[in-house]
Amino acid sequence: MRVRGYSCRHFEFESWSNMRTQNSSAAPKRSFHLVKKELKGQLPRVTLLVVLASVGAGVGLIQPLLFKSLLDNAIPAADLRQIVLLLAGMVVVPVLSAGLHSANHYLRSYIGEGVSQRLRQELFDHLLHVRFADLEQFKVGEHIHRLTSACGKIGEVYVSEHLLPFVMNAILLAGTLAAMAALNWRLCLLALLAFPLSYLLTRKTRGYAQGLYREFSKVLEDGKSYLHEVFPGLRTIRVFNAETHEKMRWHRWIDRHWRVKAKVHTFHELIRTVMPEFINYTAAGLIYGYGAFEIINGRMTVGGLVAFVAYLPRSYSVLQALLGTHVNLQEARVNAEMVDALFDLSKEPSGETLLPSTQMAGAALTFQNVSFDYGRGDFGVQDLTFHVASGEFIGVVGPSGGGKSTIFDLILGFYAPQSGMIAIDGVNLRELSLATVRSQIGFVSQDTFLWNDSIGKNILYPDRGDDTDRSRQAAQEAQIDEFIMALPDDYETVVGEQGMTLSGGERQRIAIARALLQNPRLLLLDEATSALDALTEQRVRTAIDKARVGRTTIVVAHRLITVLQADRIMVIDKGQIIEMGNLQELLARRGFFYDLYQAQSLDLPQSVL
Repeated sequence: MRVRGYSCRHFEFESWSNMRTQNSSAAPKRSFHLVKKELKGQLPRVTLLVVLASVGAGVGLIQPLLFKSLLDNAIPAADLRQIVLLLAGMVVVPVLSAGLHSANHYLRSYIGEGVSQRLRQELFDHLLHVRFADLEQFKVGEHIHRLTSACGKIGEVYVSEHLLPFVMNAILLAGTLAAMAALNWRLCLLALLAFPLSYLLTRKTRGYAQGLYREFSKVLEDGKSYLHEVFPGLRTIRVFNAETHEKMRWHRWIDRHWRVKAKVHTFHELIRTVMPEFINYTAAGLIYGYGAFEIINGRMTVGGLVAFVAYLPRSYSVLQALLGTHVNLQEARVNAEMVDALFDLSKEPSGETLLPSTQMAGAALTFQNVSFDYGRGDFGVQDLTFHVASGEFIGVVGPSGGGKSTIFDLILGFYAPQSGMIAIDGVNLRELSLATVRSQIGFVSQDTFLWNDSIGKNILYPDRGDDTDRSRQAAQEAQIDEFIMALPDDYETVVGEQGMTLSGGERQRIAIARALLQNPRLLLLDEATSALDALTEQRVRTAIDKARVGRTTIVVAHRLITVLQADRIMVIDKGQIIEMGNLQELLARRGFFYDLYQAQSLDLPQSVL
């Protein structure tokens, strides 16, 4: 399907898109709302997760106390039975803790995946209905990256690996600090010195982290956009011997990706590992020294110091996890901003009125003073007025870029006119449901789109069941059945990515069959025979002549022979109708159409000679 402006565009990786600005300061809205909604829907699992976290925290606190009891009681008393029980406990407790951790991890992964799926589904559903004018502001690679990676990082990484463990870590930290305070409150206060230092370090680097994650996400989006363009364009690349040029472009992206990723990893190592380890080990050294002083003064036992030291790395590890949640929140915010930028796009306007029932087989169409431009400095149509009666055959011709295809864009509701009115069967298009309008339109564009699926399923698209008879009938009307049946797998033949295994003419005839299967009241053909040879074009014109019986048909054509039999022909230039009439009337005027007719070396009827 051809939509103006929504095609792959050449770009250099070093240039950042200037078609839009992103409000990075705006708080994420829709994505975090969906996260909360999904978590609320999974409340039973979240509750079970909290319970398991509480039990796991309690079990995890037992191990150091077993060390203390072994060193301070069992060994000095030479109590062999107690020693055996304590050693057994030292084996059982870690195994039980590992089991609880595994169950906890499974629940977190399940909930996080549920969040990602919810975001992806909601975003995909939204994008299917977004106005094309808004979609054009983004490269296709950005859509793909945000639907897959960004949504995945919010759910599977942030929610699963950071947000949900936050509760478990908070419980574990509180229990660990309580146990440490019970062993020696002075040492506990000394250990707490590392907490504000680590927090300040994290807070100071928050803004830098957010900018770094945003830059890295942009690099990934650019790479996916490039790959989305380069493989469909391989023929062009090879024709122009541009392999070296594309290798250099890809090399520049790899280099840029490596540099940004290196900064991300360096930042992580410095902020999440090196500096915290320095703070923690400094605090640990002070604790060992003061602990020895406490033992010498008889205020602490050796077993108590061993238990306290066993708790210490656990408390610092949990602290780093909690602060890591704060750091990773910045990455989550960046991904949420990208997702919300798509959620913020407006949906195409659609009314709720259904097309009224009518005895007319073909739809009547009216344009009344319709004006529209694409907002890029070029025109679409200007003050366009015409009426197409039910069952009428209208041809539309004119120079390239004159606004011919824009008429179809407006009829199909891809764009809304800035002024004027479009009516179908006398009802304003703004009031009509776009779904019901499109259900009565058969559309064949000059850039035919086919799914990487069988020919039969492409004709029956979207999903009309396995109706071979109907698909064959439509293919016969489109003059493509004979070709399909000659293939080894006939209608089960897979056409490849975008129908690349077929010729342009074969793709267009399949598209015509698909449109005819819709049994439309309004048939729109945009250069539908542009890729056909003369013999096949004659067959398709015969098929179109049969298909348009009882239907309203509008055909946009550069080759005038396609529309010579039209009831009326509109000549469009610079978005305006400059001539209109049947073939004889237009030739008699000897205007633009007459010149176009002569330029295509067509024989003039004797009546105008």
